[in-house]
Amino acid sequence: MPIRIGLTCWLWEWRRSRGLERLAERWGVTLRLEQRRRGLLRLIEGEVSGPNVDRFLTEFARHG
Repeated sequence: MPIRIGLTCWLWEWRRSRGLERLAERWGVTLRLEQRRRGLLRLIEGEVSGPNVDRFLTEFARHG
């Protein structure tokens, strides 16, 4: 079962979503992102699954 994650950032902070993708690659998990715009904000929601989800979430919480 995938775990849902989310964050909010400004539209020009594209590196946040790219950072999530790099983190997923590093820990070998599958990440599916959805982005919605609300004014100048981006709402990023995702689902993560795989064998190293716990490590991914730990790093996400530490650096996200």
